[in-house]
Amino acid sequence: MPRDLSGNIHRSAPVSLMVDQRPVQAFAGETLATALLAHGISAFNHTASGQPRGPYCNMGTCFECQVQIATAANTEFRWVQACMTTVREGMIINTGSALLKHPQMPGQAGSHSDETHN
Repeated sequence: MPRDLSGNIHRSAPVSLMVDQRPVQAFAGETLATALLAHGISAFNHTASGQPRGPYCNMGTCFECQVQIATAANTEFRWVQACMTTVREGMIINTGSALLKHPQMPGQAGSHSDETHN
């Protein structure tokens, strides 16, 4: 039977993210992978044939957890490993089905790159 540890956990300040054009709350210091999984999001991207991909190793080795991120200050989307990237206030994340289209910032033309590192 799982042991409830909630009484001993102290979370840091909440931060606001946009995930697939939906507002999501995470906590400073968490990785993107942690925040997405906590919100029930397990398909972080898709293969060329449409198969969902998600975290596998959670230590930056496999690249299965890649998502695209942008910020208000840097509106160009770039690929990052969700398990190696810490959440920041105002991040905009495209995952799952959003990656099957060309990502765009709300109200802007937007662009994306094919970087595979932070």
